[in-house]
Amino acid sequence: MAEMDTSTTNPSDAGLQKRGPSGAVIGALVAPGAPSLFRRKTLSAVLLLLGFVIPIATVVVALVRRNEITSLVLNENFLFGLQTVAVLFVLSRMISVIEVIRSRSEGSPRRMASALGLLGVIVLALPAVWSVARAQDLSGVISDVFVSSGSDAPLAATGDGSTSSAGFKTILLLGGDEGPGRWALRTDTMILVTIDEESGRIAMISIPRNMYKMQFPPGSAMADEFPEGFPELANAIYPYVSAHEEISATYVRGDLQPEAIALASAISYSMNITIDDYVLVNMQGFLEIIDALGGVTLTLEEKLPMPGNVPGAKTQYPPFIGPGEVTMDGTTALGFARSRSGDSDYGRMGRQRELLTAIASQVEGSDILLRFPNLTEIMRWTVRTSLSAGEFSSLVDRLRSGASINESVGLVPPLINPGNPNFVDISNLLDALQVSIRDDVDFPYA
Repeated sequence: MAEMDTSTTNPSDAGLQKRGPSGAVIGALVAPGAPSLFRRKTLSAVLLLLGFVIPIATVVVALVRRNEITSLVLNENFLFGLQTVAVLFVLSRMISVIEVIRSRSEGSPRRMASALGLLGVIVLALPAVWSVARAQDLSGVISDVFVSSGSDAPLAATGDGSTSSAGFKTILLLGGDEGPGRWALRTDTMILVTIDEESGRIAMISIPRNMYKMQFPPGSAMADEFPEGFPELANAIYPYVSAHEEISATYVRGDLQPEAIALASAISYSMNITIDDYVLVNMQGFLEIIDALGGVTLTLEEKLPMPGNVPGAKTQYPPFIGPGEVTMDGTTALGFARSRSGDSDYGRMGRQRELLTAIASQVEGSDILLRFPNLTEIMRWTVRTSLSAGEFSSLVDRLRSGASINESVGLVPPLINPGNPNFVDISNLLDALQVSIRDDVDFPYA
């Protein structure tokens, strides 16, 4: 009597036999752990979690928080998590493919399945390796760009016990026309960005490059050198400090640029306003940032003559731009910010504030996400800031998410005489400006 076969067939094995080795391997590459779900439940659940659920969840988080994407990509914990997810994405598929192939009987055609699995893992590993490499690069950029003073204290405080700046965060934006990696520049652009921390309302104040007699805090090296005030234009303070090592050494503060510290202390003391941080932008690279963001669009009321082309410009300036709507690449935007032939230095200051406002309002989170690889390389040699990565990203996200720049003003005639400034009047004006954005009322001098 023939002996009855009492062996049972695992439903998963039956499914694999029916699907064939190639189908099972493809299933392992798409959803690791799924082909062995009925055979090795614990292993399958772990592989599905690590290789499928978590990566999908990461993508969903990035999409949902795309308007806060700067905060994510400049968060070192997020970058480490992203690298971990990328590694697990590949490892889970590798383990799942090996498990599927080893589960086949000896007589099954393993060679084709092995070749398909190897090819699939390599193809899927390429974007994962790219992601890890980009995350490592970005970590390096964070270290290069976001330099620290080693203290949470403001960059430059008034020192007179004044509480007029209480509740505000003020950031000094500096820019000059220099080449890659060169920071001994004349700061032709100096803008104070003051933010009411409770409401998020923002004001921008342009400081003329030709402001004379900037004062320095008593006892400082620059005050000892120039007790009657700086005898040159304000934009020459930065290169003066850079060229005098004995003075520069007295402004060393952690890894911050001592020249920026000296300039911030002069502005803070002269205008009686606390400056919390600075952002230093190499304006020669500013055009690269705008190009990386996809350009910017402004509506010009009048025709504007363009200046001579700067070194490194990618396109030639037209003789004029405007009137009407103008979509600008980085080179054109830099010309818009630099031109003086159409009006004056003071008109140029207003256009710089207009340009910054337009960039802040037009850049989308998805734009930053798609273009961030290029942006990070540009930022490495274009930007230095005392803001932490978190503070910087919070500022960028706040600007893009709709926090309005409520007031914009230049310290220019007839409001101020830069050649012989009355710093008490300037201090009172800045106090009034902060009150106006705090109380959300019109600034009388705009």
